[in-house]
Amino acid sequence: MFDAVDPIGMLIPSDDEARTMECPGCTAAFMPKRLNQSYCSRACQKNASRGNRSAENRERSRRHYERAQRLAEMVYSAPPQERLGIIMHILEFIPHDAGLRNILTDPDLLGQPPRADNRMNIAKTANAYTKKFYGLSIKRYMTTVRSGKEPDGIPQSS
Repeated sequence: MFDAVDPIGMLIPSDDEARTMECPGCTAAFMPKRLNQSYCSRACQKNASRGNRSAENRERSRRHYERAQRLAEMVYSAPPQERLGIIMHILEFIPHDAGLRNILTDPDLLGQPPRADNRMNIAKTANAYTKKFYGLSIKRYMTTVRSGKEPDGIPQSS
């Protein structure tokens, strides 16, 4: 039986010195197994074709936490009697703003303790607000709002 590709013809000669190459993805020295092998591994080849994801992820994360900080500053820079209204206004954007939903449900932000001045980050503030006025965590509140239902509030006890 005849194969269209002759695998023996593609193998590299046994001269080890001539075989050593530098991987363009990770700059590691390696010995290719085939004449047309450019990268040290398939994983390295995939990473090289995808671009610099770690830099993109760092930038996305920086913007995420910077926006969370700005939202918290917006709430706490207002007079105390206006803060609940600001939080309510922020929550109105939940159905339309995926970045806001990511911030308000960020496990790192929800797990942080309050600062020394007892101010919470925006995720914890929104979670406390929805628990107090709707009896729902911020995640359940978002699910309810995004499904098109109006969350039922809990009557406040005086």
